Amino acid sequence: MKVFYFDIDTLRYDHLSCYGYERSTPHMDALAADGVRFTQAYASNTPCMPSRAALFTGCFGVINGVETHGRSALEVATPEHTALPRVLTEHGVQAVTVSSFGRHPAPWFYNGFSHVMDPSYLCKAENFQRFDGQEVNRAAQDFLDGFKGTDLFMHLHYWDPHGPLTPPSEWIDEQYEPDTSQITDEQIAQLSASPLYRGGKHMKVHDRNDLARLLRLYDAEVRYADHLVGQMIDYLKERGWYEDAVILLSADHGEQYGEGQMILEHGTVDESCIHIPLLLKAPGVPAGVACNAPVYGLDVAPTVVRCFGVQAPSLWNGTALQDTLNGVVPARDYLVCEHGLYTCQRAVLKDRWKMVHTFSAGLWDFPEYALYDRSEGPSGKDRKEEFPDVLKQMQQTEKEWLAQTIGDAPDVLALLGQQNGQHGMRVAREVTLRMEQGGD
Repeated sequence: MKVFYFDIDTLRYDHLSCYGYERSTPHMDALAADGVRFTQAYASNTPCMPSRAALFTGCFGVINGVETHGRSALEVATPEHTALPRVLTEHGVQAVTVSSFGRHPAPWFYNGFSHVMDPSYLCKAENFQRFDGQEVNRAAQDFLDGFKGTDLFMHLHYWDPHGPLTPPSEWIDEQYEPDTSQITDEQIAQLSASPLYRGGKHMKVHDRNDLARLLRLYDAEVRYADHLVGQMIDYLKERGWYEDAVILLSADHGEQYGEGQMILEHGTVDESCIHIPLLLKAPGVPAGVACNAPVYGLDVAPTVVRCFGVQAPSLWNGTALQDTLNGVVPARDYLVCEHGLYTCQRAVLKDRWKMVHTFSAGLWDFPEYALYDRSEGPSGKDRKEEFPDVLKQMQQTEKEWLAQTIGDAPDVLALLGQQNGQHGMRVAREVTLRMEQGGD
């Protein structure tokens, strides 16, 4: 069995045409047509390091301890014997990662991989995460050309479409006018006047045209990432591996383009950050269908080991997507998503409602609790005053989730928020001070 996981950094689900977007992403669309598209997939933890820690450990951040970036995330001793790559290699599966990270700074990232492919030196990359996704494909194909084994898990990570937005020029369509209607005129005015880090003054977004300029570049990055996926899928077809292979495609998180008070950043539990694409093509899985069951990005770990007939460790919090599709397990009643960059927030999503519990608002204007009607979209208002009973129910759901997940152990996200210790605050303060003083 061969399993390939396309890990597309900062990919918003609502910027793929298979999820209804106006710009075509033909290769991801074709993958969705050959498998299942999950419409309610969410990252349990964001941003990048917490999300991948959840993926590779199979656990929520309150268990593996990775809730933010920085030194605290690098030094966390995540559960070793239950790491996804380690579980696979101990059962004879070659687990390979080919990554735009180069040499990732977190030791737990490599726990159990039998092969770590780092293209950064070969292509003379000058900076961490700064080389073309073509190099990921080249390194992956070089390895696969010589692969003689049977069981393989390959993790393919692409930096596009993460900022800074520098897509190859041929993918930029200057005539394209992105739809910015999800951001109201009032929100645009507030953003353009904001001196905060990743606000309008920092990002040089003075009006709707400037926001459209950034989205034009972002969509070019998405289209380029789609092209890279297509290259690898064509390679798998040439090798005769595609039909029998399992292919997953998802993202660590999305990106805010005016939603949640930020531009070109992933700093909150806004829908634009935590709602992710998730595609699954596998033998026996229905083709061209949409699954509306609530699922997590960390469900990838039990899904992968199931492909090799390996039992998921009991510590893991995810559910194999195969069981979700087959109805072996009941659909989740709710999802809980956590965030620890610039802000410390926990979201509870249940039915039409979303509660946001903010432990630290950082420099931004977020109340301790907010309640949103998810059907209202990014311009929705805080409804907690109108629906106090719903807020209480959601708060109780959060308490029950914590009790079920960590028992009497400390809530590490709450502790991080109490300390205002989320990564990035120093930079955010420095940039904001400069903007307030009229700097560029």
